[in-house]
Amino acid sequence: MPLEAFLAGAALFAAMLAAVAVATALIVRRRLRHLDPLELGLASVVVGTVVLLGVHLVPLMLGVLTRGTVLAAAALAVGLAALVRPAADAGAALPDDERRPPPPASAAGAYVSWSLAAIAGAFATAAALAYLARWAGDELVGVDPLTFHLPNVARWIQEGSLWQIDQFVPLLAHGNYPNNGDVLLLSSVLPWHNDFLVRLPIAFYLVALALAVFAVARELRAPRSTSVLAAAVIVSLPVVGLATIPRALPDSLMWATYTCGVLFLLRHARTSRRSDLVLAGAALAVAIGTKWYGVSSVPVLVAIWLAARLLAARRAGTPGALPRVLRDGVLVGGLAILGTLVWLVRNLVLSGNPVFPLDVELLGVTIFHAPPDVIRDQAGFTIADYAADPDVLRQLAGEIVEGLGSAPIVCAIGLVVAIVLARRRGRAPDRRILVLATGAIVLGLLYTVTPATALGLRGDPSLANSNTRYAIPALLLAVPVLAWAVGRLPRAGALALETALAAGALAGAYHGYEVRGIGDIALAAVGVAALAGTAWLLWRLRDRRVVLAGAALASVLVGLAAAHRMEDRINDGRYRNIDPGVDAMLSAAPSGKRIALAADWTVAGLSPIWPAFGTTIDNEVEFMGRFVDGFLTPWDDRASFQAALRRGRYDVLVVGRGFYPPQPTPEQEWAIDAGWHTIALTPRLRVLVPPSASGTHR
Repeated sequence: MPLEAFLAGAALFAAMLAAVAVATALIVRRRLRHLDPLELGLASVVVGTVVLLGVHLVPLMLGVLTRGTVLAAAALAVGLAALVRPAADAGAALPDDERRPPPPASAAGAYVSWSLAAIAGAFATAAALAYLARWAGDELVGVDPLTFHLPNVARWIQEGSLWQIDQFVPLLAHGNYPNNGDVLLLSSVLPWHNDFLVRLPIAFYLVALALAVFAVARELRAPRSTSVLAAAVIVSLPVVGLATIPRALPDSLMWATYTCGVLFLLRHARTSRRSDLVLAGAALAVAIGTKWYGVSSVPVLVAIWLAARLLAARRAGTPGALPRVLRDGVLVGGLAILGTLVWLVRNLVLSGNPVFPLDVELLGVTIFHAPPDVIRDQAGFTIADYAADPDVLRQLAGEIVEGLGSAPIVCAIGLVVAIVLARRRGRAPDRRILVLATGAIVLGLLYTVTPATALGLRGDPSLANSNTRYAIPALLLAVPVLAWAVGRLPRAGALALETALAAGALAGAYHGYEVRGIGDIALAAVGVAALAGTAWLLWRLRDRRVVLAGAALASVLVGLAAAHRMEDRINDGRYRNIDPGVDAMLSAAPSGKRIALAADWTVAGLSPIWPAFGTTIDNEVEFMGRFVDGFLTPWDDRASFQAALRRGRYDVLVVGRGFYPPQPTPEQEWAIDAGWHTIALTPRLRVLVPPSASGTHR
């Protein structure tokens, strides 16, 4: 990428972020100054995320997405934020009934507890930073981001609209997913029309997740040291590291905002402030519209919270309590639904079913019909499907441990202990603990019946590890509850649980962030120490504005230099020398070309879909097929395939050689019969060019 193009993109990105930051600051300063610093920071994350998504979604919904319209929407967001009126008690001291009581110390002893927390937290931080630094100069990898997340973003940029079903693999429904996470990716791709920066926002929400878990544990009055340990455990789950940094999957956005929603629901139970409900609803709105398992996990959380409040209001018998609780439920639930509404409407308009490809029935009556889901029927099994098959369950247990480590076992023990402690005789039951424990159990059971949790062919759930992500909402509730229990246990029990948590965090971070050796950790630790020392020094010099301005300028210049180096490393030979078939495709269609995809290819290797769009998203890419009953379906006869090949006027055709290559997929024969010439043949792919272009590539 030329330097001037990089700098122009950086200016656009900075202008957009600055407008989002100003709008967020206006809202937070005028309405939320009563929050403590950590809560204020997480509230800013929630508000800023909503604004960031909004300034991209509005142009997308209007069908006018460009770099300029995003800046215009960002400017409009600033104007609207400026109209927000300050709260009546903005900046006032908290009343006594809103002050959080101090947490107890860990029964394991302050020195031991803080040592375990420090070791686990420092190791997880260093491992994650080393992993991020190692991947910073490499292309994005993984089936999901290259098959549909980034291709969706590319199609939005090319079309300027979200009003189409973008599908690049047949018989799946990737184009019907809730896409808040893809809008987040869009925000870092649009300024440059390039993906070199997409790992950074995902890593940002990984940090936000750790802070939110700590804040939830602290809100429950868990020991501070154990709260730090709880945060380390969550971000050290092996599947978290593998999903976030090399693959930049948007799950971290869902996890972080889901946990923020939990935090502000808990805070409302203590303060009764309406602003806490608004923040909770806004956070859950982002989460529910990010992943399909958010669409199930968020309603479960809201339903259990609302049921607990209704039960408490009924027992209290306070006049007017029930209507007030119902109004609060409508507020939180209504805000949450808004987060996925645009995606449900898109699916309804374009596929005839808001939750396509699921059937929706009520009392035996079909409300929204969906045709048979061939792929889900063949490979999308649930854990519950194998409840009576001990051999498969043993394999699934290994897959779950590979994805989640020992956390489910420790949390199961901790939930039992917490429920017993919360209902101990002689003390009032701690309802917040009981509600969270109930939520964790229900979400854990929901995980076992969620499609694709036993991903793989019948009797062989060999891909279930990657979908252990669906269990993380349950752990987001269970781990803070476990931290609370540590503060109420005798010394031996507290020490055992904290040691188990620390050991799980260390092992999980080691595997999830693929630690290569002590050198990785040592270098990252030095970097963390340097950043911490610089931050401390600037805090001491906070009254010297010239020093702060100089530090800010230096940070911008260093950041620009680092980003340009990262961009240069990624785009110099982007996706080259990985698969010879992809190399041939990129050579034949560097930019401004039309590329067709056909047949199936194994997922064990580089997906050609995202690389096909080119370095700056200049190529048009589509799968050769037609939509039948909402599913993209391949052409199944020679004449139709060859007619589509003629109509498409493609410059390059990439044909897969089957899930178990090399297989004689018929599209290869049909293309050759139509006069197309092979320019590359690998075990996975056949790359062809039309007769008119074959001489150029011989």
